[in-house]
Amino acid sequence: MKIRCKNCYRILNPNEEYCTSCGEYSEKMHKAMVTGDYGPDPVAKFKMSFGVFAIAGFVLCGIFQVIFALIENKMNNDSGYTNLSCQTNSLFYSSIIAFITTLIVFKKDLKSYFPKMTKNQVLGSTIISILTIAIVIILNNLSNFTLIFPKYIIKYLEGSSTVFFDFKGECIFKIVIGTILSSICLEILGRKYLVDALDETMLSDKAIYFITSIVVTLFEIVWIMSLEIAIVSLIINLVATGIYMYTNRNLLINIIMRILVVLIVLIIFLI
Repeated sequence: MKIRCKNCYRILNPNEEYCTSCGEYSEKMHKAMVTGDYGPDPVAKFKMSFGVFAIAGFVLCGIFQVIFALIENKMNNDSGYTNLSCQTNSLFYSSIIAFITTLIVFKKDLKSYFPKMTKNQVLGSTIISILTIAIVIILNNLSNFTLIFPKYIIKYLEGSSTVFFDFKGECIFKIVIGTILSSICLEILGRKYLVDALDETMLSDKAIYFITSIVVTLFEIVWIMSLEIAIVSLIINLVATGIYMYTNRNLLINIIMRILVVLIVLIIFLI
């Protein structure tokens, strides 16, 4: 099983108690050297970690979406709500519940999601994030198959009935909050826990990189309920997974990048 340095996330060599790269002491390696036990069965731990990820992801992203969609469809029949209201509200409310649940379940580990980064890591990941934002914004205007927002949201933003807040119907507030909260949940439930689970196996970093990017993209498509975002979502997730693995497993840059993408595109539509 791979044992990584807690500081720089370099894979330690057998019996390497102190990281030869940064000098960080590895208590896990020390215990392995003393006991001869190099950790739990990697396959079993992977199944457990991936199970947590899958259950949280599918339950919070899928079942809540279906429940709210059914509720909104009922309201639609009774009070003239549109399909847009149904989709926007199901995204908004399911994202809030997923976000609150994520904070409650993982509150003890939140600090570990944002480890220290070197100046080079911050600079490099920031530059890559800015370039990615520019690329996806350009792609968003080129084709209906490279959208950042799904068509049902775009049609609303381009319409004359656009409002900032409406408790019952669709509104910009619900779109922004729903998209941002769902992105944060995907970073925690998907990026972190899937990468960390796969890292317990003997898969190479390249394999972990591509598997994570593809799986999180699929989850995002299910959550947003749109195939139009698939290409842009995959690009963002390829970059975000790379940044996460490069910055000692720090989620901050990814979360900021996702929020900026949403806000910039929204501003462009409203100008």
